[in-house]
Amino acid sequence: MGAIPLRVPSAVITLTTDFGSTELPAAMRGVIRQLAPPGTEVVDLNHTVPPHNIIQGAYSMLTVCPIYKGAVHVGVVDPGVGTKRRAVAIETDDGVLLGPDNGLLAPLAHRLGMKRAFALANHKLWRVPVSGTFHGRDIFAPVAAHLTGGVAIETVGPPVNDLATLAAFDAHDTPKEIRGAVINIDPFGNLVTSIPAPMAIHLLEGGRRIDARVGGKRIAIHPVSAYGEIAGKSFGVLPNSSDFLEVAVHHGSAVERLGVHTGDAVVLYK
Repeated sequence: MGAIPLRVPSAVITLTTDFGSTELPAAMRGVIRQLAPPGTEVVDLNHTVPPHNIIQGAYSMLTVCPIYKGAVHVGVVDPGVGTKRRAVAIETDDGVLLGPDNGLLAPLAHRLGMKRAFALANHKLWRVPVSGTFHGRDIFAPVAAHLTGGVAIETVGPPVNDLATLAAFDAHDTPKEIRGAVINIDPFGNLVTSIPAPMAIHLLEGGRRIDARVGGKRIAIHPVSAYGEIAGKSFGVLPNSSDFLEVAVHHGSAVERLGVHTGDAVVLYK
């Protein structure tokens, strides 16, 4: 028996949503299957983004989508679905992004090198009729399928130059403090911040206790390199797998201890 040849997909479409364990992602995959070229691979990155949490959806896309080189990335965390909020396609140096223009796509577009953006306005590329509550199925999925089939991105609609951004992903280094925000809360209650680890390397390498404010609480955090190094009930801070600073409690939940939410401020004092 000869070797089984490796199947190489002609295109990859990734899906990130807040739809949870519902039938909605399957509906999107079904539309893509009908319209995309044979062999197109659909990858479900994350459908457990907390409902309406644009910041955590953006973080999920930012940290995983770059692995899928040249893919079409569909993000649907869309509390404004059915309103006049804009739907967009963003061309980058390493793939195309589709989703609502509410900041969800902005961090990933910056990471991948944004080139051009267009409003989704060409109804000929949509599924008809369009539901006012399910643009993931009726607009984003069919447009993604058409783009993988070779449709030029310029045909999706007019260009736009004023895309929404997310202030939570900003980080600032000043002489007295480093300021960012909580951008993800993982299932263990660890708090991922928008502060890149290299920005705070001088604090981390010092090994000393860092005075900090997370949300409305002043705490002391201790630089570590692994969760198991966090002593007792103290707070630790370490670079996570995506090289953002993370505040954690070993065998505990930092979010329960501090009562914070995504978007809350994080300040490290020098």
